[in-house]
Order: sequence, then structure tokens, then C-alpha cells
Amino acid sequence: MQQTLGWIVILFGGSLYLAQLISSINFSFAQGLGIQEKAETSDPLLQRSERYTAYWDLISLVWFPIAGILMIINHHLWPIISLVGGAIYLDTAGREAAKNLSFRREGIKVGTVNEQRVFFASYIVMAAIAIVVIVYSISGLYISL
Repeated sequence: MQQTLGWIVILFGGSLYLAQLISSINFSFAQGLGIQEKAETSDPLLQRSERYTAYWDLISLVWFPIAGILMIINHHLWPIISLVGGAIYLDTAGREAAKNLSFRREGIKVGTVNEQRVFFASYIVMAAIAIVVIVYSISGLYISL
């Protein structure tokens, strides 16, 4: 289970981290790849918010892929780093969903219907993986005591 979860965390967390790295370096390119809302279907406020979020995510989202690596090599710190990474991911998923919903409520253009579905689906997947990792990390801490 630990190996499988480690790979899921590396693949999902690493993909999200790579998307934010691309967004930080070249936001227009990220929009072209479909990992950010397109300029013509979203307000400048949303685009600025997403760009600044991408910068912060380079610091905060790195912990999940690191946690996955530690899980795979069964490093003694994996439960702690996984717990931190899972908590950050759970917070990020909820915060991004809340931000997006509040922008919509205020009439701010937040992308096409398809973009909105994809991004909200990613928040749900993020939250689900985070919850599994948090529970598994707590059990790993309990076992190591």
C-alpha cells in the first residue's frame, strides 16, 4: 500500500507541481496548454490571482512529491512529511474551490464551463488523495510509536 500511495503522490503531486512551475515561468504558455484559464474566457483579476498562486505553490506544493519519494524509500520521516503535504493539499483544494466559487458569485469570468469542470474535478481528486495520505500518515505515526 505504501509503495502504491507513494507513486500516486509522486505522479499527481509532481504533475501539479510541474503545472505550477510552467505557470510561474510562462503563464501564457500554461494557458495554451490548458493548465490555466485562457485570457479570452477569464477576467484579468482571476489571471493575476492564478499567477500569484502559482508562485506560492512552488514553495507549498513541493512537500507532496517529496512525501511520495520518502514513502517509496521507506524513510523514517515519511509519515511526518506526508502528513504536512496532505494537510497542505487538503487546504489548497478547499481554498481554490472556495476562491473560484466566490469569483463566480461576484460575476468574475473564471473560464469556460469545461475548464471549470476540469479544475473542480482536480480539486476533488486533490482533496481525496490528501485525506487518504493524512489517514495513512497518522496510522504510520501510530505504528512507529
